[in-house]
Amino acid sequence: MMNKKKKIAFTLLMSGMILCTACAGKTETGSNAAKDGNTQQAADGTAPVMEGSIEVAENLPDRDIKVPEYLMGETEEKLNHENPDEEDLSQEKGDEGTVYHLSGEEQTEMAHQVALQIEDSINQVLADKDFYPNVTGISVNPECTEFNVTFSTRELSLYESVLPMSLCIVGGRFQLYQGKQEEELMTVVNYIDADSGEIFKVINSNEIE
Repeated sequence: MMNKKKKIAFTLLMSGMILCTACAGKTETGSNAAKDGNTQQAADGTAPVMEGSIEVAENLPDRDIKVPEYLMGETEEKLNHENPDEEDLSQEKGDEGTVYHLSGEEQTEMAHQVALQIEDSINQVLADKDFYPNVTGISVNPECTEFNVTFSTRELSLYESVLPMSLCIVGGRFQLYQGKQEEELMTVVNYIDADSGEIFKVINSNEIE
């Protein structure tokens, strides 16, 4: 399990990377909107796109959600900005994170926003050959608990080496708004050799020290 210091360090690192910054200028929300854009992009042949689709659960019960500091992102900042005077929305804020009381509808909307960020950001990673020259494909399962990243070589760039940390963080953020508590979050990232199909590296978010 990542300790607090390490998690904060990952968050600072991620702020300088592509992931979770790709939603600026988007007018559509939800993973279906991103999926439509991915289909058009693939049809144009302009860049590779994420494989698989993220499924957002509906009809979630109202509940208190503790968002750890290392999982705070643009969606949470927007939530605070839109509801600055609602004391029941942000019930508690401390060193370990902020607790929100969210309805089922609000959780679904937050999950849609995170899913869109993930899909859009992964597509940017796939298209960015300066920082990710060896990434040939990225797939994700519907629950966003497992990512498969395919490489043309095992000699990775700096950004490619730290990509699993970012994927673990965004996977955790999505799972958080889909009914899981902090202690239940787990994301696995498999690094796959494109030539042999062999998994040569596995990162489990619960094993990061």
